[in-house]
Amino acid sequence: MTTTLFAVDRADGAAPFKVSLVVPTHNTGDTVLTGLRSFYAQTMPHTDFEVVYVDDGSTDDTVAVIEAEVERLGAGPPVRVLRIENSGWPGRPRNVGTDAARGEFVHYVDDDDWLAPEALERVYARAVETGADIVAGRMAGHGRRAPRAVFAKPIASWDIRSDPKRKMLGTMTVHKLFRRSFLEQHGLRFEEGEVRLEDHMFTLRAYLRTDRIATVHDYTCYHWVKHNGGGSGGGGKRNISYGVPPRPYVQSVRTVLGILDDPEYGIEDDVQRHNLASRWYGNKALERLTGKLFLDQSEERRVEWFDAVSALASEQPPEADAALPPRLRIAAALARHGDRQLAEEHARFEAGLTHRPKVVATEWQDGSLTVRCSTRLVSKPRKRAAAVPAVFEHSRAEDRYELKLAPGVEAVPGARAAADFTEPVRRSSVGAVLRHREGGTELDLDTTCRRVEVPLRKDLAGGGLAGRLPSWLKSRIPAARRASRQCSLRYEVGFTVDPATADQGRPLAPGTWEVRLRLNVGGWRLVRVLPDLTVDVPEAGRATAEVRAA
Repeated sequence: MTTTLFAVDRADGAAPFKVSLVVPTHNTGDTVLTGLRSFYAQTMPHTDFEVVYVDDGSTDDTVAVIEAEVERLGAGPPVRVLRIENSGWPGRPRNVGTDAARGEFVHYVDDDDWLAPEALERVYARAVETGADIVAGRMAGHGRRAPRAVFAKPIASWDIRSDPKRKMLGTMTVHKLFRRSFLEQHGLRFEEGEVRLEDHMFTLRAYLRTDRIATVHDYTCYHWVKHNGGGSGGGGKRNISYGVPPRPYVQSVRTVLGILDDPEYGIEDDVQRHNLASRWYGNKALERLTGKLFLDQSEERRVEWFDAVSALASEQPPEADAALPPRLRIAAALARHGDRQLAEEHARFEAGLTHRPKVVATEWQDGSLTVRCSTRLVSKPRKRAAAVPAVFEHSRAEDRYELKLAPGVEAVPGARAAADFTEPVRRSSVGAVLRHREGGTELDLDTTCRRVEVPLRKDLAGGGLAGRLPSWLKSRIPAARRASRQCSLRYEVGFTVDPATADQGRPLAPGTWEVRLRLNVGGWRLVRVLPDLTVDVPEAGRATAEVRAA
């Protein structure tokens, strides 16, 4: 049963609000105050939006904390708290909040997240400007990786069918602005009960119902927080985000894939369907069998994950694998083969995969900083082991690149074919990203990148990284003819930072900005902080910055 604990209403009580903030809470405690205070700090007039908290049967003082803070803050936006019996999941509280909302738009916020001061003003203005049904504001992650590429350039109108690979699929959470009449027209509701990926199901159905989707790319609107436990804070969502049981999770992946197969949504092109499905079949299911994500589980959980994902992989047609990047095609081959030990062996290789960036030169000129750096793709198979190059075989006659796999992994049916990295190597690149340490905002920099092949024979002769190759790989390159075809990859990177314009034409916010290099190849997105370099922007004179040791 839903009851209103207290309410602060508009004086006229008639005209609709521009925005209703819907916030599910559960045993959040004092953590809820960060978000609440950010709502009071909005530049949108407080009479133009309302806040609807839906408390999912908290057993702590969450409701009392909200009530006391509203009283302490005084005049502000209308705030309501609706109390429901505990469902344990965010789907039902969000549905209850949506039903109670009186705004033209609904914006979903998790109880431990917060909004930047201009967030509501900007996302609403963007909706009015573009006529969008959905507006996603730029996000910053705190303890978690927030979507970035989708906000590199403005999007005024996006259609999932005509552009299925667009990076908007990188933001599937519901922390967005939705036109309420759009939700009502299409009966868009959250799955209730113990359903994983319920936010993906909701967002995907919404994406499939409209081509009017826009972004705010030039202002960080939403601050997305990961809490790792402790105290009463963290919100209802946090309590179900860790220790995920494999079978229900994989079943939820099946449900998402079923949405793509539903004739109601009209995805008839098989290639388009597989491209879309790779977001969940690959990134949500097969990803669970890779690297540290797999190895950090207990042995019992690794068995459960492997069995659940293997069952899903066996249900997929070969064409589904073709839409995956090579690293996940290898995982699919291992999943279908059914040998968990081999999957763990390859996961150890991936867990140690990284790159080693270094600054080569820096120069200030006319208020801008120009940086030249380099990095190399390497692997550390064990924590205390020395880094060795990730090795590719380059067939000069066919101009093809193949990732060298451990012998047992290579013998798995389909694994060697999946290790064809020809196009990924050709398209591989390193991008430079500025990250604000204090605020979490990430900004892409225009980057030049040159890929350099380092012959393994040259490495061996010079006693470099290749001198530390594992014995199984050394034994496979005994002849000079074969060695000449082995190579590793190095990247030479350059970029310029103008503190006066680096944030989409606006000055960088005051504080410390570190530079991160993101190496993209074959589905690996490897992020490393560029050592010995930060950009400091003072409160006064934003157009200047300093370089110092990190």
